[in-house]
Amino acid sequence: MILFAKKNTPFLLYCFFLVVIFFYVVVKLHGKATLPVHEWTMSDWLVNYEDGGFKRRGVTGTSFFAVQDLFGIQLPFQVFTIQIIFYTLIFFSYFKLLIVKKIDWNILVLLCSPLCFMYFPINLSYSGKREIVLFALSAYFAFGKMTVLKERIFLVLFCAGLFIHEMFYFFLPFFIAIHFFKTGEKKYTFWMLFLVLSTIIMGIMLFFGKEINCGKSVEIIRKRGVAFGTNNIFIYNFWEGIELIKKEITSYSLFVLELVIEVSMFLYYVFLFYRNKFYTLLKFIIASFIWVMPLYFLGIDWYRWNHIYSMLLLIVVITILPNNESRDKVSFNQNVFIKKLLVINILFFVFFFIHMQYDARGLSLQNVMEYYFLKLYS
Repeated sequence: MILFAKKNTPFLLYCFFLVVIFFYVVVKLHGKATLPVHEWTMSDWLVNYEDGGFKRRGVTGTSFFAVQDLFGIQLPFQVFTIQIIFYTLIFFSYFKLLIVKKIDWNILVLLCSPLCFMYFPINLSYSGKREIVLFALSAYFAFGKMTVLKERIFLVLFCAGLFIHEMFYFFLPFFIAIHFFKTGEKKYTFWMLFLVLSTIIMGIMLFFGKEINCGKSVEIIRKRGVAFGTNNIFIYNFWEGIELIKKEITSYSLFVLELVIEVSMFLYYVFLFYRNKFYTLLKFIIASFIWVMPLYFLGIDWYRWNHIYSMLLLIVVITILPNNESRDKVSFNQNVFIKKLLVINILFFVFFFIHMQYDARGLSLQNVMEYYFLKLYS
């Protein structure tokens, strides 16, 4: 088989690299799950209906509570299990999406760009949130033949996903793009049904949903064995977040720059090798930027929105690639390897890593240097 041929040694090493990233993420997530005090990621999963009734995002915490009551499984272990299930689905399904296409080393480099798969190890403090459900859903939608049954199943899953996190709605255009590039058809009836159903659900949550924290969430969860520090979703204040953005405008401007760099690399790749799809992709990116923009005003996690945008854009670009119709397990096309794309990604990785450390260390370069100095000499 070509997958195990000697000439494919670099590809096998690349696969091994992905496996290493996966297990690194697993180990780190397990470490987070065993901490005595939890913060953002855990609190994000444990929003529940028990405090105040129906609210946005409350379905996951309520489900975890039910499992704990029935089987006695601790909440952190449940969250960790769900995270591992979805990370497994993401790594497997994204890889599967690639090998059913004619690929090149450029798309493999883009897969491991800082806002795609390399984001997982770079920003583990905030990885493992509910967007992993969205990634798995997008890969499912893009994989295999597009049928009426699949469209209906997808509609059900996406609408259910809105109850997991309302931010799914702001990435809705990506699924329309996946559908269009995959089928080559403008199926307006399906797109409109998708938009209308999603908007109705968003309206229900907006007008009938309670606040995420109705005053008792932290105490309810504490009684169930999970303690939170001072950095969790239940004490987040929207206006304090706005003030933080104003105060750290330089850092947030860099988030904008980072997304521009990531998107530009995808556009450059498509322009070079699939120019007949370039202008359609460019129009989609402009429209999707407009659609997703409110999310950047509603939440301060701009690096997170960038990551989601890039992971979904990766799926869209993969659907553009020609299908692998050969007998080979993996089929490489004749596209030349753009070495400067690799160089840009390495430099981008270093830049993004330093930026994320700056963000994680209290928005202070001095704290970053002190932290690694201590790590180096301890």
